[in-house]
Amino acid sequence: MAATLNDAVVILGDSLTSRQEVPWNLHHHLSEAYRGKLDVLNRGYGGWNTAWIRQLFPKIFAKKEEGEDKPAVRLVTIWLGTNDAALPGHKQHVPLSTFRENMNHFLESLTSPASPYAAAQTPEALNIVLITPTIFNPLQWEADLPEKDKSRSVDVMRTYKDAKGSKGEGWRIQTIDLWEAVMSANGGKESGAELERFFNDGLHLTTEGYEVLWSRLSRVIKEDFTGRGLDWEDMEDLPFRAPR
Repeated sequence: MAATLNDAVVILGDSLTSRQEVPWNLHHHLSEAYRGKLDVLNRGYGGWNTAWIRQLFPKIFAKKEEGEDKPAVRLVTIWLGTNDAALPGHKQHVPLSTFRENMNHFLESLTSPASPYAAAQTPEALNIVLITPTIFNPLQWEADLPEKDKSRSVDVMRTYKDAKGSKGEGWRIQTIDLWEAVMSANGGKESGAELERFFNDGLHLTTEGYEVLWSRLSRVIKEDFTGRGLDWEDMEDLPFRAPR
């Protein structure tokens, strides 16, 4: 087992989080920004929904008794819902009410004083960003699929985007509406061939799609979380902890 040195960023999600073959994906951006300052732990699981990740959650985050004298989790991104929003009948589908319940479970586990997890015991350190499912482009996704295999719809994806989980008073949580961000970058349109520059298959992002996300995430870190030890360009806020 490797010894830990830096505090950590945990990116939790599905294939949109896990994939690293696309240049300047989420992991790439964060790793470059926090090089020598924070360790970025990729906990993205391709094809997974919130129900499956909820079962794995206790293995992703340390319990209180395991986290004593250990580096803290400073930032968590939670980017889920794309697979939950698969149409009923597909194995990935999670009913909207259950999706909402699972998201609230993750938030409670990371913020409640009664939580058994170590991350919840350092309120001065932990910051959480919820990333909503983004626009789905059927023109690409369904191009080579027979009708019976179509597993997504724009309307269903939108409902899951709007049901990301509730915010309790005092939680250090911000939300990135990636649907709105991509739509804005596409001139206000949530459909059409122009969306293809943001997606390589109608669902997964291109480098340009991840750039839209990074623009919003870096703004949250530098503005909404200012002074909380996350600004990689501010040496007083976040000094180097190891050589770059």
